[in-house]
Amino acid sequence: MDLLDIPEYADLINRIEGVVSTFLNADWHGAYQRNGVSGVLAEFAACLTSSNAPRIHVSRHSHWRGIDVERLLQRHGVKVWDRGIAGDDFYFCVKRRQVKWAEYLLLRAGVPVTSALVDSRNFKYSQQYAPGSEPPNRKTRRG
Repeated sequence: MDLLDIPEYADLINRIEGVVSTFLNADWHGAYQRNGVSGVLAEFAACLTSSNAPRIHVSRHSHWRGIDVERLLQRHGVKVWDRGIAGDDFYFCVKRRQVKWAEYLLLRAGVPVTSALVDSRNFKYSQQYAPGSEPPNRKTRRG
């Protein structure tokens, strides 16, 4: 551990933002549509345990900075919150319904994801493209 990492481990503001954002980004509408009030209660429990906000870890020992990763995901509609560091990785949370897409985007772009993949097929799919490539997004398709 680097001494410069100590303030990050003690960053209460980012931790509080992470908890609040987990509730804000929950799929309340979808939970209600699927299971009514019991679905909303289940989503609330998922917020309390953060099981509706998967955490993706990326190696800090690469040329990818956190802001670059966040911008990549943002270009493709993936929201990121609860950023932090854990040992040799930095991490962030994404919506449960976006985690497979986020993993695919990161792997295709060559980002060194160190967390276990939610969908192991993403690695194989990402290998079908040139390293560092991105799928087109709405802005690039209009061009």
